[in-house]
Amino acid sequence: MGLIKTTGTFTGTSVDLPGLTGVNTSQIRWGQPAAPGGAVSGYDFVDYEMEANLGGREFPIGEFTHHNYPILLSGQSQFWVYLAIRVHFENGDLNHDFTVRLRHDETPNQGPHPNDVVKWEAIHEPETVFIDGNKYSVEITGFRKPGEKESKPNFDVPEGSKDTAYLYARFQRAAPQTS
Repeated sequence: MGLIKTTGTFTGTSVDLPGLTGVNTSQIRWGQPAAPGGAVSGYDFVDYEMEANLGGREFPIGEFTHHNYPILLSGQSQFWVYLAIRVHFENGDLNHDFTVRLRHDETPNQGPHPNDVVKWEAIHEPETVFIDGNKYSVEITGFRKPGEKESKPNFDVPEGSKDTAYLYARFQRAAPQTS
């Protein structure tokens, strides 16, 4: 099949967040630093290039980083961040665009689970794409940190740090229709 290259752009959030910057870029940030000179929280999506895998096996489509720093959010503890992903298929020179919704849980930084959580939310059926005349379903399967063997729908990041995971997907060829 050839190479697939993905690019990602954060198109916005579900609520008006204080300090929101980076809309329509690959790096989105929000919040006011809780301490003078502190950092703000947010996400990065790093473009990714890989050999196409159309056999139903999961493969990475992008590198995703969550920056989790003490911030003030005016009472917003859960919201959505929207990420538009473009998959470019080098062989055939075609693009497939889709938007994913990421749920962000901003925690109060204390208690039994002080880490912020990023969750991939499956909001619709898998996307459909035609490659070389064949129909495939495309499904985002979740996050996988380096060294992990399975994708998960979420990952969490300790306060005052950043962490990176890869966003994984799967192309599954649809069974030919019989007549």
